[in-house]
Amino acid sequence: MRTATLVVLPVLLLLVAPEGRSAEDLVISTGAESGYYYTVARGLRAVLRSQYGTPLEIRTSAGSLENLALLDDPASPVAIALTQADALKYYIGDHPEFVSRHVELADVGEECVFLITGKRKGIKSLADLKAEGSRELAVGRLGSGAAVTWEYMNRIEPSFRQTKPVNVEMIEALLGLKQIPQSSAIVAAMMVQRPRTLSAPVETVLDRRDDYEIVPIREGDVDPGSFEGGRPVYTFEKVSVGFGRDYRATFETICTRGLLIAARAKLTEEQLALLNEAMATSRGYIAPGTD
Repeated sequence: MRTATLVVLPVLLLLVAPEGRSAEDLVISTGAESGYYYTVARGLRAVLRSQYGTPLEIRTSAGSLENLALLDDPASPVAIALTQADALKYYIGDHPEFVSRHVELADVGEECVFLITGKRKGIKSLADLKAEGSRELAVGRLGSGAAVTWEYMNRIEPSFRQTKPVNVEMIEALLGLKQIPQSSAIVAAMMVQRPRTLSAPVETVLDRRDDYEIVPIREGDVDPGSFEGGRPVYTFEKVSVGFGRDYRATFETICTRGLLIAARAKLTEEQLALLNEAMATSRGYIAPGTD
């Protein structure tokens, strides 16, 4: 399991801000208020306020790609952002110069793919989504973690384009997955979440095992990809969710990392040092359950 290396620099309590901006103008872009990234941002805001007297403004967004675009936009006040590692790799593919324009502050934990299908949909492996045919995959709202993951998977393996992504929310998709194959073109639904989170869709799968199952994703099913230096975009993991013997699912899947990153041009060295120290000393509070 990869552990982020955090560089702790000397911290100056009196910050010198970039021209035209206050040292207190720290703005972070997260995602929806209901998501894990928003929880991380709230933890970071609490630490910065209580330990350093520095306020942090939290802005919600559609997800990782919007966060990256705002971070990369010189006109945007967003200087810090949260993103999935695969979304970062996808964005760098379109904006290679972003590599030198951002800095990674911390790894905020693992996020894994949950690929759910209906028992009568005939999807037994990821290879079934590469086969020719007319089918749809529900990936949630536009910009969601699953939508970004599917876009990146399509980029590294074009054969996935045989399956069309649709912006259907998970609960609605689960209803369609119970139907006979001819009644709905949706054959599976994808979501990306913390591996041990017992979310409402996962509870539904555990409650209705006669209707649903989680499709395994194994080594060889998809290219793991890599960043410069060889760090993988995806790792292959065995995930267990639920509790007890009868209310538990264990399956193989791919996982990526959640990352806290910053725009070099929008922060001073002192501000970067402050953020590094905050994450180094309070990571367990800011990103609870980080592995």
